[in-house]
Amino acid sequence: MNRDAFTAYGFTALPADQSKLPPATTSPSPILIEALAPPSTALAKRINAYAQAKLSQDTYRHSLRVYKYGRAIAQECFPQFNLIAGSTLDETWFLTALLHDIGTTDSHLTATRLSYEFWAGIHAIDILQHAETTGKGGEGDATIDQAESVAEAIIRHQDVQDKGSITLVTRLIHLGTLLDNIGAGQELIHKDTIDNVVKAHPRPGWSGCFKATVEKEKAYKPYAMVSRIEGFEEAIEENRKSGVTGQYD
Repeated sequence: MNRDAFTAYGFTALPADQSKLPPATTSPSPILIEALAPPSTALAKRINAYAQAKLSQDTYRHSLRVYKYGRAIAQECFPQFNLIAGSTLDETWFLTALLHDIGTTDSHLTATRLSYEFWAGIHAIDILQHAETTGKGGEGDATIDQAESVAEAIIRHQDVQDKGSITLVTRLIHLGTLLDNIGAGQELIHKDTIDNVVKAHPRPGWSGCFKATVEKEKAYKPYAMVSRIEGFEEAIEENRKSGVTGQYD
C-alpha cells in the first residue's frame, strides 16, 4: 500500500494514550446537521442499506450519531487529517460507524462464541469486499485495504486503553461511541452540535437498549472484550440521567 492510500484509509498511527495527542480544540463552533451528511458513493449506500436492514432502529440511529460525532470531532480537533466530505477517509469512517455494532444483532450475538467486536470485524471484511453478500443491489466493493481498516477499528472499538498505538479510525470510533454511550468527551464539540445530531437521530431508549446488549453479551460470553470495561453499565445509565447526550433518551 502506498503512503497516500495508507492515509486515505485511516491507517495513520496515533498513540493509544490520548494525552500524547490531545484534541486541538478550545472553543468548538456549532455545526449544522447538513454539514455532516454521509457519503453517497455506491459502497456507502450499499452498506447503509445493509446496516439499516440488519440493525435494530435504536442501534442504527446510534451508528449514525457516532458517524456524525466523529465527523464533528475530526473537524474541530484533528483538522490535520483532512477528514472532509467526499474523501475516501470520510467513506471509510462512515463504513466503520455503520458496521461497528453489526455483531450485536439478536441473530449474530449468540451465533458465535467470539466477542461481538471480533466477529463483526471478520464479517465486515467479507461484506465490504463482496457486494453480493448484502443482497440485491450488488454495487460498490471496498478494496482489501479499506475493508481491513474498517475491521481493525471495529475489533478494537472497545479496547480503550493507554498502551501502544491505534489507527486514526480507531481513535474516532472510541471518541464517537464514548460520547454517545456515556457522554465522555462532550467538550470536544459544541453542545448545539450534539443537540443537532440527537434531534436528527433521536435516542428514545438507547441507554436501556445498549445496557441490555452489554449485559446479554457478558451473560453469554463471560470472557468477552466488553467485560474489561469496569462499571460500563453504570456509566451508560448515568449518561441517560445526566442530560448530556441522553436528553432525548
